[in-house]
Amino acid sequence: MSLSRRQQGELTLVVVLAMLVAAAAVAAGRFDLVSAKRSDVRYDKVYTQTQARVTPDERIDGDWGMAPKGLSLRPGQSGAVTIRVQGDRDGRLVVFLFGQGGPEWRATLAVSGDGVRFREVVQEAALNGARVDLTRAAGHLDQVWLRITASVESVEPSREMAAQPVLLSRVRIVTLNDPLIIPNLPLASLLVLTPVLAYLGRLALGRTGALSYSLLILCGLAVLAEAIAGTVAEGDPARWWERVVVSQQRDGYFLAPYVLLLVIVGWQAQVWKPGGPQARLWTGFALGGILAWGASNRLAAFQEVGWSQLGPDALTYMQLADSLRSPYDTMYREPLWIWMIKGWFWLVGHSAAHQRLLSAVLSLAVIWAAAKLFQDYTGRPLVGVLAAALLAGNPYLISLSTRGLREEAYMLAVLGIAYPVLVRTCRLSAPAQAAGLALAGAAAHLLRFNSYLFFLPLLAFWAWRQRPGRWRLALLPLAFIAALSGPHLVHNARQFGDPLYSVNVHFVWSRNYEFVILKQTGCAGCPSREEVEADSTAGPALGAREYLFGLHSPGEVVERTLQGYRDMYLRPTALFEMQSGTVSGLGYALYLVGLLFVLAGAHREILAVVLLLANGVPFAMTLDIDPRIAIHTAPFVAFVLAYGIARSLEAVMNLREYVRTPRALVLAVPGVARR
Repeated sequence: MSLSRRQQGELTLVVVLAMLVAAAAVAAGRFDLVSAKRSDVRYDKVYTQTQARVTPDERIDGDWGMAPKGLSLRPGQSGAVTIRVQGDRDGRLVVFLFGQGGPEWRATLAVSGDGVRFREVVQEAALNGARVDLTRAAGHLDQVWLRITASVESVEPSREMAAQPVLLSRVRIVTLNDPLIIPNLPLASLLVLTPVLAYLGRLALGRTGALSYSLLILCGLAVLAEAIAGTVAEGDPARWWERVVVSQQRDGYFLAPYVLLLVIVGWQAQVWKPGGPQARLWTGFALGGILAWGASNRLAAFQEVGWSQLGPDALTYMQLADSLRSPYDTMYREPLWIWMIKGWFWLVGHSAAHQRLLSAVLSLAVIWAAAKLFQDYTGRPLVGVLAAALLAGNPYLISLSTRGLREEAYMLAVLGIAYPVLVRTCRLSAPAQAAGLALAGAAAHLLRFNSYLFFLPLLAFWAWRQRPGRWRLALLPLAFIAALSGPHLVHNARQFGDPLYSVNVHFVWSRNYEFVILKQTGCAGCPSREEVEADSTAGPALGAREYLFGLHSPGEVVERTLQGYRDMYLRPTALFEMQSGTVSGLGYALYLVGLLFVLAGAHREILAVVLLLANGVPFAMTLDIDPRIAIHTAPFVAFVLAYGIARSLEAVMNLREYVRTPRALVLAVPGVARR
């Protein structure tokens, strides 16, 4: 859209005023997100006969006996329990001890920052669950070792048999933090986007009074922000819970006018039609609003968990990044995510919250990349916008984005591979597409090395579509991936004796989980339950063929694989909800409509892409394991649902226009009367 000099000046005025209003609202706390009083459980163990064991973070020494209700000591016995936890420099560190004591019980608590030199901080530790504050002694440490040294005094031989054993049944270590306040800048950005959309939308529709119209909407938004602030409790900072109890879900209030303006402009521009007028303007503002909404959702999720300790996998990645001395010395983990964490920490700082923030930022990049891919693939901007909206509001993706894991980076790599393969009208030259495939393919393999299962067929398909003689360009991605992945394979071979250990170790884990933990039947070569609890990858090595067809019959493999595909892509199950982001019957019906349209249209090849991306994952989904290993197909499921919505809307609009068309005009169109 070309603007005159006067219109450019008016638009500048609207932007400046909107930015001033948004800045004032943020400074006044109108968009603050307030977390609850934060308690992060660093360690919580109930000791029983089956749960007490020695791990890298826990050591039990001395005369402790394993009783059903805890660790026991009899008169004249002593023992120690040493526990390692992640510290938190900003919070209060407290410990609770539970059990059954007595007059002869004596216990001390000592802390250490290195696990070697301990300093006694509590001389008489009780087992009544009373809070013991360790903040002054150990609150400043990144790693905290707590040693509980206990003993029971000897008694007369005549009383020894009658004496009840002392029991240590539970240890709980917690950090306490004050409420955290973060301004919701993504939501505040709608105070700028909405009046600008109002101004440009009114000009695009040929209406007058664009300046006054946009300023009126800006004033309305400012009043709305003040009205919402009037419902938030202020006053004594110690009464933090009053601000938390009041709903902080304000997105709908600011999204409603923005969405209404988008609908008005989109209706007039007929954005459901490919190549409709003003489609580019509408798509840009729609995607801007979706990214603001998606960022607001992810910021709210981050607000609640960003301060807490990372999960086991994410914590392992952080520790590997901290100890990284050479690029490929990453245990059996693929190295790219560790490289990314290392670089991100160097850029923004080192903490669990920063690692979570990295995955949240990448989650927003996935939304944009999916919108770009599906818009260019179909030639329908509405399809890309709807797919982006589904990904932005997907509850599972929102939760996943705050876990500090590699899934968002992997989805970006998958979308990067799919773009040149699916988009036939790609403006990039064939060599540029080959370079993009090389970068995205290398990223995918260095995040999950088994990506060759789908990358090689997709690369072959891309090469087949090139002009004669251009197929050799496919050698560039292969050479680039081999050059970057080779050192990782060499590292695996030297350290584990298997170049593909990064892939095969997951089959060892699956065997142990399925037959030792889940089914409890064991198998040939399976370790004991105690060994699996100490090391989930214990036992002899095996690969995909040995796991699938050595431990299962072909019929079981086929049956469970089909069941997994059905539950992930064809039935409204919890797995389908995680993929599509919808639980409603209408959403499921529109997904089926989209599936039919895709099957019957020119985009059916994308279903083959989904099958390649999923490959054997649906089989694993029948074991009820973490569904994140299959979440990289979620953008394509969102595409099918978005395609069903867009094509249904297009059909309704075409029918409406047909019904409203005068009969005489229809008969006058050549060929209509013959039909």
